[in-house]
Amino acid sequence: MSIRLMSDVWRTNLPTTEKMVLLVIADHANDEGTQSYPSQATIAEKASISIRTVQRCVNTLVLEGYIRMFKHSGGSANCREDRRPHLYQININKLRGDTVTGRQDDADGATLTTSTGRHSRPKNHPLEPSIETPSSFDDFWNVYPRKVGKQAAMKAYLKAMQIAKSEEIIAGAIRYANDPNRVDAFTAHPTTWLNAGRWNDPALPARIKTGDEKRAEEKRIAEERRQREIEETLRWQKEREEQERKAVPMPEELRKLLRSL
Repeated sequence: MSIRLMSDVWRTNLPTTEKMVLLVIADHANDEGTQSYPSQATIAEKASISIRTVQRCVNTLVLEGYIRMFKHSGGSANCREDRRPHLYQININKLRGDTVTGRQDDADGATLTTSTGRHSRPKNHPLEPSIETPSSFDDFWNVYPRKVGKQAAMKAYLKAMQIAKSEEIIAGAIRYANDPNRVDAFTAHPTTWLNAGRWNDPALPARIKTGDEKRAEEKRIAEERRQREIEETLRWQKEREEQERKAVPMPEELRKLLRSL
């Protein structure tokens, strides 16, 4: 339990539900904001909300940079991998930067907080990015057929990874890109596609072709038929020439006899 972190959480401007979830995580953390791994059921019970709401609030806290979540990395090492709770790390720089204002440095380098009048020494914690972009997002972006809204797509991808593996998402994007019934003009934005969880969608239904598309298809079929006929004629002529070249000439005596008849 970290009383100091919980006090910092109370002073944030977060909505009530997200604040309660962050309070439970801080209640299980040490003073450095680490080693916090309450289960979703525990968070839901202490915050008096549903597990679904817990998942939504955790995603919001991750996206806004208050915490980082490591899936199935908490609990005892003796616990089965699929039953281990998520491990949470509170971003102290984000948390205290959001709660403390009106700072100024005094002569000896200490920080004076005008809201409390207390001095605090800077800690040697490196500033970490609020959201760590997984390298697999680049793989997703390279295969997805429409390249728009990359920053929004990145956030949607991080959210999607809370409920699916990156391999599943990328495989779904490849299927969507290679779907013969997909039309470039109607291809979904990557953010929309991710938020809707469409990596599990079946193949697109066969669409009704327009008049221009039907005429183009008929023209293509007719052209292919014409090319086959030309190839067959050329092959027949070549075979006939080859047969004539290999044919044995008729003896002259037999030829004269046939003429006399």
